[in-house]
Amino acid sequence: MIFHPYDFPTAVWLYFRYCWRYCLLKSDEMTSELSASCIEQAVNQFYSGGQQQQIEQWLTLTQISPQAWGFCWDLLSPEKTVEVRFYGANTLYAKISRYWSEVPHDQYDNLRTRLLQKIMELCSGDKIITTRLCVSLAALILHMTPEDWPDPVPQLISTFQSLQTVTEEQRCQVLLEILRVLPEEYFSANLSQSRRLVLNGELNKSLSHVLPLLRSLLLPGAPTDVKRAALQCFSSWLDLGSVFSEAEDIILLTFQCLQNQDLFDTAVETLVNVFSHPSNERYHNTMKKYLPCVLGLQDSFMKARDSLDMDVCQRVGQIIISFAENNVTLLLQWAVDPEVRETTINFINLVLTCTSIPGHFPVDENFSNMFFTFWYLLQDGIQDPPVERSKVLHQMFCPIFLSLIQTLLIKVQYPEEEEYNSWTKDDKEEFRCYRQDIGDTMMYSYSILREPLLGFMCNTLNSGAENPKETQWQLIEAVFFLFTSVAENVDLEEEVHIPSMLSVLPKLPYNNVKYISAALKMIGSYSEWINCHPGYLNCVIPLILQGLQGLQNSEIAESATMSLKDVTGENLDHIQPHAPQILGACQHAFQSGLLKTRDSMRLMHSVGQVLSVMKYDDIMQYLTSLLSPLLQELQNLITREPSTPVKAAILSRLSILGSLFSSLDTERDKEDVKVKPRSTEPKPVAVLLQQLAPIIQGLLANWITDPGVIEGICAMFKHALKTLLDDFGLLSKDVAEMLVQMYQVNPSPAILDLSKQLIIMHHEDSQLSPVVVTLLGSLSTITLELFTKGPQNYTDVIEAFMNLLSQVLKKSKAILTTEQCVVQMKSLFHSALQALSLPEHQTVKATCSFLGEFLSAGETTPVIKALVQEEGSLLLDKILRAVGGESARGLVENLSDIFLMLNKHYPENMPVWMNQLLKQEGYPSPKVTKADKDIFIKAVLREKINKRKIREVSKEFSLKCRGMFGTEYAANTGFP
Repeated sequence: MIFHPYDFPTAVWLYFRYCWRYCLLKSDEMTSELSASCIEQAVNQFYSGGQQQQIEQWLTLTQISPQAWGFCWDLLSPEKTVEVRFYGANTLYAKISRYWSEVPHDQYDNLRTRLLQKIMELCSGDKIITTRLCVSLAALILHMTPEDWPDPVPQLISTFQSLQTVTEEQRCQVLLEILRVLPEEYFSANLSQSRRLVLNGELNKSLSHVLPLLRSLLLPGAPTDVKRAALQCFSSWLDLGSVFSEAEDIILLTFQCLQNQDLFDTAVETLVNVFSHPSNERYHNTMKKYLPCVLGLQDSFMKARDSLDMDVCQRVGQIIISFAENNVTLLLQWAVDPEVRETTINFINLVLTCTSIPGHFPVDENFSNMFFTFWYLLQDGIQDPPVERSKVLHQMFCPIFLSLIQTLLIKVQYPEEEEYNSWTKDDKEEFRCYRQDIGDTMMYSYSILREPLLGFMCNTLNSGAENPKETQWQLIEAVFFLFTSVAENVDLEEEVHIPSMLSVLPKLPYNNVKYISAALKMIGSYSEWINCHPGYLNCVIPLILQGLQGLQNSEIAESATMSLKDVTGENLDHIQPHAPQILGACQHAFQSGLLKTRDSMRLMHSVGQVLSVMKYDDIMQYLTSLLSPLLQELQNLITREPSTPVKAAILSRLSILGSLFSSLDTERDKEDVKVKPRSTEPKPVAVLLQQLAPIIQGLLANWITDPGVIEGICAMFKHALKTLLDDFGLLSKDVAEMLVQMYQVNPSPAILDLSKQLIIMHHEDSQLSPVVVTLLGSLSTITLELFTKGPQNYTDVIEAFMNLLSQVLKKSKAILTTEQCVVQMKSLFHSALQALSLPEHQTVKATCSFLGEFLSAGETTPVIKALVQEEGSLLLDKILRAVGGESARGLVENLSDIFLMLNKHYPENMPVWMNQLLKQEGYPSPKVTKADKDIFIKAVLREKINKRKIREVSKEFSLKCRGMFGTEYAANTGFP
């Protein structure tokens, strides 16, 4: 691969091209003729643009060559460009961190001295270069400590304190930069566990030298840049272990740095890291000392809030919330401690103040959402046992949570419509998510407040009803939203506040879209409660049906149809008196032509639920009136030329019919009927399907090749099958023939999924068994033909087919022993072996599931057992080759399950097959030895139950086969 030279001098370009080609051939043996000047040209060319990918590859190969130890120093000369020096520094880091074995032991000290000299030489230049060299020194320390460089940190501190070649400030900054990156390099380096433990101990010993240094540099009088570097260094060393008991004064000095505007951001980040440390709770007394300091930030927060400085508010809030979230347990302990109770309560009120920052999220402020997790953790901690302590905390925190509710009631409100309409789409989406977070916080708060919370919201609602002209719609909408948020947790026996809330609904003025939508959603959320108090249907049904009249607005239509679906579904035992009113409103809504498909589906679902409680004649009379226009539309669509709009219209109507079929069940269980007699009348869904049959056949005539339409038809029949159950039998033969007809023309997973349901439903029915056996045989024949055409083109179909076979084996092994299926048994087995080589993971997993069931079935099915004993070595060969590298690593777990099934069900054959296959030279990979294979054979044959163990054994063997066992790459990537 070559590329154009652009501005390269001809001689340099030819030499560079030669090196590039040589590198491609021998990436691990770079030519000794590589020069710094050539590399410098390449770096400059890379940053000037043109063939960047090729140059980057060449520079990467150059960077890891043995010659890099020499030219990297030349590239670090001060007169070089920043880009060249950065490449040189990066090269030095790459060599030290990854190729340390290339350094002779007698050159360790020389390399250290040279690196320190280069750091001091360049410390007054670009910080990016200095930092990279410091990282290189950190990597060197990790290699040399403690054997070849004992106590490096105190030595470095002493060395830099005695340096006279640079200013004192430069010495401090470079030393602090080295100390800052040292822990970071420790955590990012690829180290063995034993080596990491050694280095951790060495670095923790160094704390006794690092902390005094940082303390001295944070005292008043030190330069601002030095203080900033000291804070960053301290933050970096926090992760090595808890330093709270030794660093109290440093943390207090960090609080003082908040008063310096130039240090403010760095001090905030440091304190956030301090209070986010997971070991905080082990230091009760130490953390208690910081509580007044954090509380002392209230003045700064309030001052920033009053001056509308949201950046400062957010930064101060980060410190407050990091302390609060990570010390909830301690805060609750302190709340019952008389010494610090008042301070603790004041601090929690400070969190409340931060939560209630004025303005609308995310336009006026964008940080109040970060406090919500704290309120969840607090209520969770309050309710932890013991019970007596929980009662005390409940009483203590109820006023705070009630204040929180008042805050949330304000924060959840919409702005004025003109302002809201000016928001961007992203702002509106963020606000929607923010409201959902508030809803979750309300749900947590309800577990603490319960009745007082409901009472507060009812009082607000009643006040709005009494003074409608003086009450903004946003307030009432917010109350509706909050009532909806807690609905799931409200006791079904609650008889004070929910009745009050529902009773006031008809008195409110509904003059805003969001207001109406929120009311409808709230009604739907209390549908289960209404089922226990059916008298309130008289109150809510008219409101829902009134909402159906606002279909020209999509938001109202969605809320009204969702609410009606919830209320009818939960109240079927009480809905019959309201049925004429509901069905009339639904029919009017359908006739309006304003409903979207999703709304129509929900509304039709409600229709089906309501019709389920009516008499058969009334049901059919209503359906005739309701569905005649829809069926006529479908009939007309069949006659039109296929097009995208026609297809969308067809799918819409099929979905609406499917929604009706899923809910129209006249033999549903009733609460007060233990054993219901079987009806002598036909099920309405079965009658409708018979009426639909000619339309479906006409539809297939024009659309049988369209996967979307086929899927829509199958989904509709699937809904009907689940509702009709045994009563689907009369239709089964025709549907089975239709499925085969569709599958022959357009194999589809949807067809196989419906076929699976049909087979499992009727396989035990003596009259229908021949139908499902014929169906399975036909589907198998067609699918086997796909394997001859190229299975890689039908992976989704093969996946669905394997899932079908797997379920059939689980539910009815007898089907596979019928004459028609026995003939295909061997072909099905071989097709499964072929499917194991397909690239899609889900297809292979489904095939493994089928094979597992197939092998298990051999225990009770002689024909299957005979086939496996005859062909089992082919299956084992396929699995071994896949584990050995022919399949992706992510599939090894599923493939290894086959080992377990063979071992469990064919214990006589498995050892013979394993030894015959694995004794072959270079099988399943030349990278495994005979010893590796012997260990693997013994480990596999030993396991007949433990799936986890055999998976671990297989993964290890797979890594050895791929030459990856014990490598950094395998450790980092793992098994997906």
